[in-house]
Amino acid sequence: MILTTIHKRKLFLITLLLIYLTGCATHQKTLPLSTTKKDEWFAKDKVKHFSISFLIGALTYSIARGGEANKDDASIIGFSVSSTCGIAKEINDEIKHNGWSYKDLIWDLLGSGVGVSVSNVLD
Repeated sequence: MILTTIHKRKLFLITLLLIYLTGCATHQKTLPLSTTKKDEWFAKDKVKHFSISFLIGALTYSIARGGEANKDDASIIGFSVSSTCGIAKEINDEIKHNGWSYKDLIWDLLGSGVGVSVSNVLD
């Protein structure tokens, strides 16, 4: 797969967007432990984790297919990029906030898998 200058620019911009969306480039004020909410399996932030991972997985799959990757390779690339963004977000939460959530990570992985799977089926 040979990337042209246009493809490289698009990939660079998408990478910056992914970093921003995963929270690695933003800083939020940390709340004291006493004001944090209980980590529920079904909460609004879980929908966000699933949705963003779904979109990143589907988008990355589509970009890989546009770069002439076969369906299997595009699926691996899409899932890998999307799940890596989810892991990076949880590492960021561990460092800058009150710790990471394995529940968030599971929702990230589910979103990644579903996004890539839907893209693969529709391709």
